[in-house]
Amino acid sequence: MRKSILLIFVFLLSACASFDKTNIRPGQRVDGLGFSFAPPTEKAWYASVYGGGNQIKLNQLNFDDSYSILIAMNRGPRWGMYKSASQHLDRFQSHRRGTPPATGFIEQKHDEWIDPRFGKLCVRHYVMGEDWAGRNNDGPAVVETEGLVCPHKSLRNVLISVELSRRYETYAEKVELRPYADELFMSLEYESLD
Repeated sequence: MRKSILLIFVFLLSACASFDKTNIRPGQRVDGLGFSFAPPTEKAWYASVYGGGNQIKLNQLNFDDSYSILIAMNRGPRWGMYKSASQHLDRFQSHRRGTPPATGFIEQKHDEWIDPRFGKLCVRHYVMGEDWAGRNNDGPAVVETEGLVCPHKSLRNVLISVELSRRYETYAEKVELRPYADELFMSLEYESLD
């Protein structure tokens, strides 16, 4: 009897210590499959995709803007990892040119570049544009995305893709996305699946 009560108590205690997917504080470590990271900004996040798969998506909804973080782990190039950062950048740009924009999205600005601060084969990108899809308000929403794609440091032929996006009304407060993106990218840690 005592053993049963103790076992039930342990299960209850472990349930209380579980990860709260609806209140992820800035700076709190979030574990994924083969990676972990800490979300930036000053407000809490919630997970809309978490567990089981190769990606995690966090969201933060505010009055006149919203943020999202999408981190995915995918297979790298068919014939092995890129030999140089310029080769990775070329393939990234080629893939981007071949991908049609989302319905209702009008791109105004984009840039891709090699960012060796995060690894010698890492490619960074920035996209900004107007999104007219699914609008209840007049006019477009503005969407900015900062992204980083790097080879996983301990898994062969695996890429980690990290994107931080901000969607906001045209009248919303101006916020620099880059410092938040840098904080997110710096927090990324790679873990082996062994």
